Amino acid sequence: MKWLSAHYQPTTLFSLKPSWATSSGGKSLLLPTPYALKMALLDVAIRVDGVTSAERDWAWLRRMPIGIQLPQQMVVTNLFAKILKLRRRPATEDSSDMGPFQKTIGYREYVFHSTPISFVFGVEANHLERLSVWLLNLNYLGKRGGFVQLMGMPTEIRDSAEFVMLTETPERFPINGLIQQVDDCDPKMKFDQANIYTSNRPKRIVRQIVLPYRLAKSSRSYSLYEHV
Repeated sequence: MKWLSAHYQPTTLFSLKPSWATSSGGKSLLLPTPYALKMALLDVAIRVDGVTSAERDWAWLRRMPIGIQLPQQMVVTNLFAKILKLRRRPATEDSSDMGPFQKTIGYREYVFHSTPISFVFGVEANHLERLSVWLLNLNYLGKRGGFVQLMGMPTEIRDSAEFVMLTETPERFPINGLIQQVDDCDPKMKFDQANIYTSNRPKRIVRQIVLPYRLAKSSRSYSLYEHV
């Protein structure tokens, strides 16, 4: 197996809710999940190579090992925002807002990464060139609007020892660490289940990973995490 590394600088605040979060409780993970990364790469594969080619590549893409290196510090902004929510009942005549949506308040979190995020992807040698082209065209991670900028050409490295692997459940959980619950594609997830235009539900698996970070400071409006 070969390892391909790529570095991305977030150009906007990052946000990605855990799979168990509700629409009102919008807590964010500190990092993109393997599922989010693979869906973003699948989107690029379809746009660059076409649906037929992307369907063939899905077999190895869904099982691809992924590792990450995050900045030394990350700041999470905590806030309440006004949002529009689909009405369950028709609006009354004296309602301040008419139409299919009603105004409400939701909790949101946005993560600031001060320096680039580094990823490593494990692939067979014959897939290196294709994956490299996909990484050149990847411009968002997490929720829509979480744009990133590639900082240089993806490069092949010797191993993934310096990265936190997102596609493996650690055997031990260190005390000085931050647990994040991330989702990934089921090894048997079919291409049709990744297609949002079908009624087939995606098959995911959930892992608990440990990031080498600690909560350094916090207040009502922010949380600061530092590498340990």
